[in-house]
Amino acid sequence: MSELILTRDAGAIRYLTMNRPEKLNAMSDALVEQLATALRTAEADRDVAVIVLAGAGRAFCAGADLGSGAPAGANADGKASGKAPPTGAQIAERLDNIIRFYGTIQRMDTPVIAAVQGYAMGGGCNLAVSCDLVVAADNAMFGYPEVKLGMAAAGVAPTLVHQIGRKAAFELLTLCNNIDARQALAFGMINRIVPADELLATASAMAEQLAGFNHDALRLTKQLIRRAADLPFAQALEAGRDTGLAMHLFT
Repeated sequence: MSELILTRDAGAIRYLTMNRPEKLNAMSDALVEQLATALRTAEADRDVAVIVLAGAGRAFCAGADLGSGAPAGANADGKASGKAPPTGAQIAERLDNIIRFYGTIQRMDTPVIAAVQGYAMGGGCNLAVSCDLVVAADNAMFGYPEVKLGMAAAGVAPTLVHQIGRKAAFELLTLCNNIDARQALAFGMINRIVPADELLATASAMAEQLAGFNHDALRLTKQLIRRAADLPFAQALEAGRDTGLAMHLFT
């Protein structure tokens, strides 16, 4: 059985690649668990300054593998598995797991760059927008089909609302229309659009630029951005002061 998460290092950059190309990297329970472990391992490694997250094959991530029962968000086709429906306790446990998983990236101090090609649907879309920077190929498609498939967008809505705002999130989560990379850029879900054959090179160049800076300054800046986003302006200014003092202690 092939590894679900491929890992390689290039200097201070760690590359993590979801490796279920035959399933469009759909998020099975095992893939989610292994990716969460790989992210935590990278975060704990002080030699890793930046993480680049990608998907093998023709898609970034088509969403939840509904056959595995994972409520990470709907997948691209919404096919049912034919299995007995999960119990309430099982659903609660899986939702707890996926909420913790999405929070992992945003709580990390190591910057994460997503390199997105092809489908990024449901939970896969949420995974991409949870990253700090998103580079999308010109063939990328984003969407949240949960409601269309009869499911509440429970696992994905909180992240999307915080990332792009209430009205834009409402449109994406309730109309359930797939959008292309240009529309995703307009919504503020991604940072750049590049030709598909330049995707990894562009993400790598951004990672190399970040990795070339002082690593403590990079981590502290991500911490401050995370804190400031959730604070009133006056408190955010105080958080900036605290960060400046913390940086002084490292120099």
